[in-house]
Amino acid sequence: MAEVRIENVTKVYPGNVLAVKEATLHIADTELMVLVGPSGCGKSTTLRMVAGLEEISSGTISIGDRVVNDVPPKNRDIAMVFQNYALYPHMSVYNNMAFGLKLRGFKRKEIDERVQEAAQILGITELLERKPKALSGGQRQRVAVGRAIVRKPAVFLFDEPLSNLDAKLRVGMRAELNKLHTRLSTTMIYVTHDQIEAMTLGDRICVMNEGELQQVAPPLEIYDRPVNRFVAGFIGTPPMNFLEGSIVGENGALYFHEEGEGPARLRLPEAFREVLAGYVGKAVTFGVRPESISNRAADPDATDDVAMGVTINVVEPLGDEQILYLSTGKQDLIAKIDAHEKAAVGQDMEITINVARCHVFDAETGNNLTVACAAAT
Repeated sequence: MAEVRIENVTKVYPGNVLAVKEATLHIADTELMVLVGPSGCGKSTTLRMVAGLEEISSGTISIGDRVVNDVPPKNRDIAMVFQNYALYPHMSVYNNMAFGLKLRGFKRKEIDERVQEAAQILGITELLERKPKALSGGQRQRVAVGRAIVRKPAVFLFDEPLSNLDAKLRVGMRAELNKLHTRLSTTMIYVTHDQIEAMTLGDRICVMNEGELQQVAPPLEIYDRPVNRFVAGFIGTPPMNFLEGSIVGENGALYFHEEGEGPARLRLPEAFREVLAGYVGKAVTFGVRPESISNRAADPDATDDVAMGVTINVVEPLGDEQILYLSTGKQDLIAKIDAHEKAAVGQDMEITINVARCHVFDAETGNNLTVACAAAT
């Protein structure tokens, strides 16, 4: 077991292509850290630099108490699970899991003990004599994880290991990986582009974009208090809604006005007054999550200053809830409401906004101006 420290690490590929820029990330002993972001954001490159599969251009990477910049992968005490499983097709499951130990000169008895223990943990004991071609995708993924487990490394590295599985298997494997982390109590770094995987797996999440770390925090903090518009829009399904407009002051209160002559005129919470006082008359972006939008007909106590009229463009029933795609006339919104509320395409609806859970972003920098206020509400 060991902590991993990434200090001011930069990766530049030939042609001056910047993949990772001055990344600093400390992963605690036994922590499960998830690196998440869109394709090309640098998350897999960061993982491969920790593994030693990519050379770093500058900075330092430490595993435990030693800097590993110049240490070859096989001597870093890590085990990596890849997206494509990387199993030897001509070998049985047992031999796939045992192969790395044989190369390292382990005795047959210890190899057998480790393979049997890993197989028992993963529930694949009955598969040990099969070849990979006789396994399902989920079973192959378990074997790939088992091959890593037998190493008993200080750090596990996972590079989008579930992306080749169907939706149902991904859900099941996420739960299995969570249980595995609890059982092994080993440091894990997990890369994914799927923000649902990130939210359900990580002790903390590191959101990346264009080679830079955007925010590192526990899942709920990322969700409730995103530091900028990118994080707010990337984390959450359906994604956060954004309306462009400005801040105006009226009778001692602050309001968000949708740009142009749009219908939105929303009174902002008193907690926002101090941080937004300097933005009166300035362009901002108003952010609200779909679950913070309600049908006013189901919210009779809502006041006019948090309400607005919309038209329903699309209805997606999802069993216990329904997703509504709405139009204000100038901008689009997505709402998540109870499945039993009446909603039909083309219907005009009045909605209310839970402004206590909204966010206001600087239109130029994208920084969340109200993140501190969100912590207090």
